[in-house]
Amino acid sequence: MSGPELRFARAQARVGVGGVLASLPTRWVSHPSALADAAYKPRQITLLRRAGLAVPPTLITNSAAAVREFAADHGDLVVKPLAEPIVWEGGGESVVYTRRLTAADFADLSGVDATAHLFQQWQEKPRGEARVVAVGDQLFAVAIHAGSDAAYIDWRCDYDALTYEVIEVPDRVRAGILRYLQLAGLASSVFDFVIRPDGWTAYEANGAGTWGWLAEECQLPIAAAFADTLTKE
Repeated sequence: MSGPELRFARAQARVGVGGVLASLPTRWVSHPSALADAAYKPRQITLLRRAGLAVPPTLITNSAAAVREFAADHGDLVVKPLAEPIVWEGGGESVVYTRRLTAADFADLSGVDATAHLFQQWQEKPRGEARVVAVGDQLFAVAIHAGSDAAYIDWRCDYDALTYEVIEVPDRVRAGILRYLQLAGLASSVFDFVIRPDGWTAYEANGAGTWGWLAEECQLPIAAAFADTLTKE
């Protein structure tokens, strides 16, 4: 098949097979439609706030003037992708990590108008960050401590510099997480927080977030929780 024919065939198979599977009267963790909706970061942020969780001031724009105005109101900013953070080019791939904006960035924001960007107020992390894996009403929380400057901004870019600590989820945060799952129609999600002296601030809720390495590093029975959820009567 030609390139256009192959893309057409893949789209037909995805909608056909995916539609049949999504129509089955079975237990999902989580349903594909709910996962697709939850992948939209603007919706994530809206639901996190509705659930009672603190979220950094956020701007989605392609206007350089709006970015400068937002920075004037909220101080240091980070920019992050709105969708899959992978660029495929020349037979290889590169990951677009969260970046803290510098003075040089503000001096030339000409690329901002190319597409939508997500900007958030920078959050200092004196107590580290937390990833919480929610499976039904079971929560598994791990503090992530960065040991390098790069990991302090985005821990995904330097796993070798990370250390981990199993922690408890504050009651108010736990209630917000469970409320988020209800609002989003999800059976499970992975949440990322900054642990601040005045409380936890949420900045991500990924219905298909990764957790396997944390379960291994911290000996957490997350896989068993998924199995229990899928097999319960």
